[in-house]
Amino acid sequence: MTILEAITLADLDRPNEISVERKLQWLSTLDGRIYRELMLTYDDAPPAFSGYDEQTELRTTELMVGFPFDDLYLRYLVLRIDLEQGELERYNNDAAAFNRVWKSYATNYGRTHVPLGVQHLTF
Repeated sequence: MTILEAITLADLDRPNEISVERKLQWLSTLDGRIYRELMLTYDDAPPAFSGYDEQTELRTTELMVGFPFDDLYLRYLVLRIDLEQGELERYNNDAAAFNRVWKSYATNYGRTHVPLGVQHLTF
């Protein structure tokens, strides 16, 4: 999923007046956390992630988490939109949905990658 796709889907789901720049910051923060808190704990971590900024091409830049877990971005953006707009009941529901997708992604990532410091066994 590209940055623009995630923002467009979130805006369709939760019409709002929040700037694209603000949503880009949110996505940058989320991918930064995914990179530092999850990916860096495994042997095959991708190259360094330095975040997204105004120079980032929104139409072509792929977010870190791919299919089938890319719903993570929509869930995150709508929860941030609801929090920003003071929709606390919606925010709580969105946070629960985000946490379910995050947990599923993190579990799958852990099953499919080798943690740092683990010796590979060969027979």
